[in-house]
Amino acid sequence: MHQIWIPLKDIPAGGGEYEVDDQSVWQGPIAEFSLPFTIIEPLRGSVFLLPQDDGCLVRGRLTGRISAPCDRCAEPAEMAIDQSFDSFEPFPAQQSAQPHAQDAPRKHGKAAPAEPETDDDFEDVDAAVIRIAPSGQGVEISLSGLLWEEFLLALPTKPLCSAGCKGLCPSCGSNLNVAACSCKSESGDPRLATLRGLTIEKK
Repeated sequence: MHQIWIPLKDIPAGGGEYEVDDQSVWQGPIAEFSLPFTIIEPLRGSVFLLPQDDGCLVRGRLTGRISAPCDRCAEPAEMAIDQSFDSFEPFPAQQSAQPHAQDAPRKHGKAAPAEPETDDDFEDVDAAVIRIAPSGQGVEISLSGLLWEEFLLALPTKPLCSAGCKGLCPSCGSNLNVAACSCKSESGDPRLATLRGLTIEKK
């Protein structure tokens, strides 16, 4: 993933505006974790940063257009991304002082105890959203990390190619949006379904 770190000391006292349209910010994690997303219209992020005594105010918008598999029929479903966001990113010192911080999912750079990998690990792309600079001089914030998080938040839980998508036949797997399949629907008490295939032999 392409990293974009902004030292807070370089941001004007009245705040700074930043535009990000480098597609590797999103393409990198998509490729790294083999996520089923295709960028159709370039993603663009506009971010306003305003440093505070204990962190940084963040305000911005992410726009673009992507394609993802339909939740019902698995065909490509196009969707617009238009995500506005407004948040506060605390300095690492404030995070470490929070009670039970070690029990929460990683957010803004706090390491958690080693755990087995899960399907949600692709969210943990950046080591931190805000951190002490590697040089030890000051604090810096990750525009790329912020925009990747907002991209994930903008995704629908169940993308659909259309509101009326009929999905796939549970028996033969045919796409019911294209044509009706020849599978016969079962009738009768579903609790007796396991007995329908039994045959009785006469002696």
